[in-house]
Amino acid sequence: MGVRLSDGDPVPQGSAPKSQAGLRFRQKEARRADILDAAESLIRETGSTDFAMQILSDRAGLSRATPFNLFGSKSAILYSLLNRTLDAIFERSALTVSDPFDRVLRSADSSALLFVGDPIFYRPLYRFVLGVEDPVHRPAFMSRALEFWTDATQGVADAGLLPSVLPHRFFAMQLRTLFVGALDFWVMREVTDREFVNQVHFSTAQHLLSVAVDNHREYLLSKMRSMLSEAPAQFQ
Repeated sequence: MGVRLSDGDPVPQGSAPKSQAGLRFRQKEARRADILDAAESLIRETGSTDFAMQILSDRAGLSRATPFNLFGSKSAILYSLLNRTLDAIFERSALTVSDPFDRVLRSADSSALLFVGDPIFYRPLYRFVLGVEDPVHRPAFMSRALEFWTDATQGVADAGLLPSVLPHRFFAMQLRTLFVGALDFWVMREVTDREFVNQVHFSTAQHLLSVAVDNHREYLLSKMRSMLSEAPAQFQ
């Protein structure tokens, strides 16, 4: 037998109302957010991702088992933090810019500026993703990064500027590779903030130049000339 609500719909005995299920879901998400906030706080304080899970649990005000129950591993927690940074990059991207080439350049610039705007957090976090092998979470994370560049270059593809031998996805993949390569130098402190931003901008313009025509080609060349004149030592 089942109990009936006032409107006559049967509900199996012992089942929780939807409101209770929704409450449990919100509480679970709140605990997940607390764990991520605690992890971010520890990274900022220590400059590293090497904190112990017990310390993380204590900082979040939760039992030692809770982070494992909600995420499964420390690596999953750090990749969840990394995905939050991608959310921020997506939000800052210049996807509303009408010119397809300017849209890609602005998306690249905004991404680079996000990193240099908060090096205390981003350097140690991305040192983890660049230096630790993870066959489960890293592919999904890098796939999301590729989605960003695919979206940023959609206007170039829609304009029919990509040759038939160059699939849109591969064109975007090369931009991801260029950005990650520049990011690695910045994370390891081998370039300054300004050098990193310059490298991202210049390499993006150079990549776009391979498919640009007419006014867009001159626009990109002017960008590159300007950067060469502003920072000649960097590009010698």
